[in-house]
Parts: sequence; C-alpha cells; structure tokens
Amino acid sequence: MKKNSYGWIFFVLHRFNSADTKGRSSISTLFSILGIAFGVMVLTVVLSIMNGLQMGYIDTILQVSSGHIRLYGEIDDLKKAENLKLHKAFFVFQESQTLMQGNYGKQHGVLIRSVEEDIMQKDKELADALKMSSGSFNISKENAVVLGYELARQIGIKVGDNVNIIAVSGSSETSLFPENQDLIVTGIFKTGYYEVDSSFAFMSLENGEKLFGKESKLYASVKLQNQNNDASYISSLNAASLNLKSESWRTYNHAFFGALRIEKNMMMLLVILIFLVVSVNIYNGMRRSIYERREEISVLASLGAYSKHIQALFIANGFTIGLIGASAGLLLGLLLSVQINSIFNLIENAVNSILNFVSVLFQNSSDADFAVFSPVYFYMETVPVRIFFNEILLIFLFGIFSSSAAAMIAARRILKLKPAEVLRYE
Repeated sequence: MKKNSYGWIFFVLHRFNSADTKGRSSISTLFSILGIAFGVMVLTVVLSIMNGLQMGYIDTILQVSSGHIRLYGEIDDLKKAENLKLHKAFFVFQESQTLMQGNYGKQHGVLIRSVEEDIMQKDKELADALKMSSGSFNISKENAVVLGYELARQIGIKVGDNVNIIAVSGSSETSLFPENQDLIVTGIFKTGYYEVDSSFAFMSLENGEKLFGKESKLYASVKLQNQNNDASYISSLNAASLNLKSESWRTYNHAFFGALRIEKNMMMLLVILIFLVVSVNIYNGMRRSIYERREEISVLASLGAYSKHIQALFIANGFTIGLIGASAGLLLGLLLSVQINSIFNLIENAVNSILNFVSVLFQNSSDADFAVFSPVYFYMETVPVRIFFNEILLIFLFGIFSSSAAAMIAARRILKLKPAEVLRYE
C-alpha cells in the first residue's frame, strides 16, 4: 500500500458502506442522513417564509412610509436637492397626526400625508405598493382624501362617504378647529402591511396646507436606484451645501429593523439546534462503528496505512452523510418553499371536502370554509416566500460541516487503538 496515496480510501469506504447495508450501522447512518435532511429542509422553509414576511414589511415601509432618504427643510432647498438628479423618485410632502371620525361616531388616529397630485406618475414604486381596493387615487378634488383599507373598515367608511377631522397635531395655526373639518373619501388602498393600512391617509398638498396650516414642516421622500447607496447620496447632498437635514432608512426605521433581525436570528438559533442533535447522533454512531471495525482498522494499520489516512476514511464517511442529507434537505426545502401556497390550498380543499361530507351526513346545509391563513385571523391571503442564495448556501454548507465535524471528533479515537493488541486478542 502506498502511504502517500489517498485513492484506496474511497475503495475501502465503498466496501464499508456496502457491508453496512444490512447491519446496525446502516440504521444509524440512515437516521443521520434523515436528521441532516430534516434540519436543512426546515431551516430552508422557515427562512424563506420569514424572508418573505419581513421583506414584504420592509418593502412597504420603504416605498410608502419612510422612503430611502427623508429630507427636512425649506421648499427652495428641497427643490434644489430634486434638481441634483441623484435619485430615482423625489416628492415633497407634509404630514400630521390627526383624529378621524367616520360613520356611527367611530374614531381612529390617522397619519395624514399631503403629497403632490401627480405622485403616482413621479413614484412608480409607490403606485405599485398602493393597490386600490375601491375608488381611485384621486386627490385633486377639494377636500378629497384616500384612506387605508383597515382604517376605512374600522371607522365604517366606503368610497363617497364623508369623514371628519376633529383634531390635528401640527403648527399653532391648526391646534384648534372652530368646527369639524369634513373630507370626502375618493379611494381606499391596501398595501398588505397592517400598520400602514390602518393608519395612513393621503390628500393633496393644497388641501394639506388648508388643514395643517402654512407653517407646517415640509419633507421630501427620496427613492434611490439602490437603497444601499444612502450614505453616498447623503455625502453628495452635504457637498452641495444645502440647508437640509437628512435621515436614511436605516436610522429612521432602526428599532423596527433591529427587531426583525433579532427575530430572524433567534429562529435560526432554534432550528440550528436540530443540527447539534444530529451531530451528536453522528458522533455516537461513528464511535460505535470504529469500535465494531477495530479489527479492520488494525489490519489496515498493519498493511502500512497511517492513522491520519484511516481517520480520513471515517471523516469522508461523515462528509458523505452530510452531503447526501444536505442535498436532499435542500431540494425538499426549496420545493416546499416554492409550492407552499399550493400545499396549503390542497390541505384546505381536503379539509373542506371532509367537512362538507360530514355536514351532508348530518343534514347540515352550511358550507365549510376552512382556511389555513384566513384573512379573518391573519392579515394575509397567501404566504409570501423570498429565497436568498447566500442564506441557502450557508444552510447547505452548515449541514455538511456539522456532519463532518462530528465524524472528525469521533475519528480521534482511532489514535488510541493498538493494532498489535487488537489482532492478538481478537
């Protein structure tokens, strides 16, 4: 046997695995593969759904609420910033917290944002985010306002109804009203993000000036080609010597985005515990395999194989277990992630069919309406999925690494074997 050759390792590994197909080691190997596959699959599905939910929230916040950059200052300076042409979209707005009253005296706190009438043409991403549930985004009429879907539902309002503004937090001009301010609802939008749909309303700058007063602060929302270029944009703005205050999306939404990151990290930590349990199983299985094969190991050593070569044999076995398990888990995880809504629809149809069959047996005329993600309980109709290649690759590599590391630690026991004694007494 050539001591510096590793080619024989794969031959012996194949023989070992062939001999294990009917032995106890095969059961341990099978459970190890299934454990790695299950861990990779679960982590892939969980992160894909979590990314879908979180990115949906983040996209809505960036497109509707904060933008990539918020600017504060006088209108002349804001217009100069717009003329720099460093942005993808740029619009000036005013906003103020108000108390809105709808039908039957129902009241709700609202953030009213007054924007330019051609905002939908200026900011296509905002137009895509604000999906009109009813009516249209028509704020050109006098006292016209567009409400969020949940806001309209909670105060009992539909398109064409009037709402009353009974309090405004703003400048001294708008601290008190002599009488209620009436607005007419021309449209109702839905973004899919509850916080926006339940608290946002839009009107024109002209109407906003009447409502908020001429002294109300002016802001500008800036959208960039790449949201990660926010620092570069702020540097360019400072170089232009404009009297403007700026705030990037990272600082404006720092608390919320930080909470999302912690939530994601904790979820990853919990699921990674699966890999640790499987690694312990692989470690114990490898130790048992080394003990059962101490005679074969001693024969290999007597034929001239180095201990590091024999260790490599068992490490290669652990790597193979990790590779097979991680590959199977990754494929299943991606398949489940992509088809998760179809799977839920299949479950819903099956459950509703069973419930309808039972209702027929008991002569109950009501139709079953079971839904996994019912809009009654969840503010969503489908499960959003977003798959990131770098995260999927990290999960795949971690599955292989956990198995290989467990095998490497277990293989250290080979160094304690004394071939001469094993062959003499066995």
